Amino acid sequence: MMIGSFREYDNGYTGSIFSIALCIGFVAISRTPAKSSTKGPDYVVLAAPSEEDGEFEIGAAWDRVSKAGKPYVSVKLDGPTIAQPFHCALIEQQRKGSYGLIWKRSSETEEEAAV
Repeated sequence: MMIGSFREYDNGYTGSIFSIALCIGFVAISRTPAKSSTKGPDYVVLAAPSEEDGEFEIGAAWDRVSKAGKPYVSVKLDGPTIAQPFHCALIEQQRKGSYGLIWKRSSETEEEAAV
């Protein structure tokens, strides 16, 4: 299920997330300046009610490649107002430069969402 639409920019992706539990008009998935370890996130996920309002952190993301060789970004959204973490895959759509944030139930992996 697609819960977000994003566009690529210099340092990551910007867009919005809309689902029953989460409606955020401005989301930035921004590359971290320097990873502290190989397991550390490649991106920080920031959100704001609008581009003019203050940002707050809602997750982290990692560059991945599926078994089929398709690149995607594994995204984990979490916070005090979310009952349990959302695990998603940010994948390129047919229209160049357009990305969809795909959510699947926790019984399926984010790689399966990227297919």
